Amino acid sequence: MKNLFPALLLSSLLVTPLSAKPLANEAGWEFTISLNAGYVSGQSNLSTSDDNEIISDVDSKAESTDSVIAFPFARIQYTTEDLNTQFFLGNSRDQISTSQFQYELGVTHQFADKSKITAAYFPELPLFNDTWEDPFLVDQARTKTDDNAQGGRIQLDRIAGSPITLKYAYARNKVDNDNSGESWSGLTTQQLQSLQRSSQYHRAEIETMFPVYLQQTKVFLKPTLQYTARIADGDAISYDEYNFQLGLLIFSGRHTSITTFNIGNSSYKDKNPIFDNKQDSINLGIFSVYSYAEAFNWKPVTFTLIAGYSQKDSDITFYDENGLIVSAGLAYTF
Repeated sequence: MKNLFPALLLSSLLVTPLSAKPLANEAGWEFTISLNAGYVSGQSNLSTSDDNEIISDVDSKAESTDSVIAFPFARIQYTTEDLNTQFFLGNSRDQISTSQFQYELGVTHQFADKSKITAAYFPELPLFNDTWEDPFLVDQARTKTDDNAQGGRIQLDRIAGSPITLKYAYARNKVDNDNSGESWSGLTTQQLQSLQRSSQYHRAEIETMFPVYLQQTKVFLKPTLQYTARIADGDAISYDEYNFQLGLLIFSGRHTSITTFNIGNSSYKDKNPIFDNKQDSINLGIFSVYSYAEAFNWKPVTFTLIAGYSQKDSDITFYDENGLIVSAGLAYTF
């Protein structure tokens, strides 16, 4: 559910094909301001929704929660006179379709063979992310604490003019007051240490994109292989994750539709001492963004729709979760 939420902010940015040649249509500054409204729902024992503050046991799936949300978003970018270098502050368009989002400060450079390199840094954003100090506390109100992350990424698109793209990202998150498991008597110091959640993340991806139909409507497929390693302070939280994603991209006049299907599995390093089992899981998801450029026949305005669903089936019922988001928005670019 948390992975889907930032997409509501970003759906308005996806208005051009991912394989478009120029970084921008013209040099100089560009600003995008958008307003989005939507509905989110889900089930997760780790959700910090106020409706999820108290749980009665750790052997059941979470109760459903839902909410209506509305808020603005803005992106700033500057493209040099030769249209080959672009500096940006905000979110990167090519990550929207796979529901990978963070606020970034970065630069993209395009070479003569149309290959590109992007380097970006994403800082900590206090108050934007939180978690429970002790997620296993039962029959009492759980207390929230900050869970902040920062890191960077590098991306090589269309290497040497080929259809191959490589990506690498690193992030470090810190849970301020991590009291995982302290409400459970009988756990040793070593077992409590195994539940510590502050982590380093490494993610590597290889992807390609190829056309399947190139008439008035253009259709592309984009398969991606993704590997993520989480190296947490606690071995019960550390995992290796493998994902396969398949993107379906459709471009027709003012219409753009990008849908990404995801399937993968997470394999954990050690048992969770509370459940005496590993938290291994199967992860499924679908995420779709539709945009209509020049809405109301007004060139600066784009209308967007977004929908996504994700599901995690864990060997530990406590960690089973699912999330749904639907939203609509208008973006104004100048």
